[in-house]
Amino acid sequence: MTLPDVVIRYLEAYNRRDVAALVACVTDDVIFENVSNAGDSMALKGRDAFLKLAAQSATLFSVRRQIVRMAVVQDERVALEIDWSGTPSKDLPGMPAGKSVSLRGATFITLRGDHISNITDLS
Repeated sequence: MTLPDVVIRYLEAYNRRDVAALVACVTDDVIFENVSNAGDSMALKGRDAFLKLAAQSATLFSVRRQIVRMAVVQDERVALEIDWSGTPSKDLPGMPAGKSVSLRGATFITLRGDHISNITDLS
C-alpha cells in the first residue's frame, strides 16, 4: 500500500522531531485527538494549538519513532497500525527518563487536499 506523500512527510518529521516540518503537513483548522487506554485523552483544534503540542512533545523524548505495520488508504482517509517507541528525556508518568518504551497503536488520518485535516491517535 502506498501512503499519500503528506502522510509520509508527517511520519518522517515526527520521527526526526522536526516541529516545523510536522506542522507544515496540517491544515489551519486541524483537529488532533489522542485517546489512551491509560485514560490520558486529549483533543485540540487549530494549527497554533497543534504547533504548541508538537513543540512540547518533541522535547519530552530524546528519541521517538513511529513505524507503520499496516495501512489502509481509501480516498481521503488513512488508517495506520503503528509500532511506537521512544526514550523519555525526563521522567514521565509510567515512563522513567532514559528507559526505552514501546507501544502499539492506531492512527486515523483525514486528508484535505495536500494537507492533513484530522488526526486521531489511539494507544
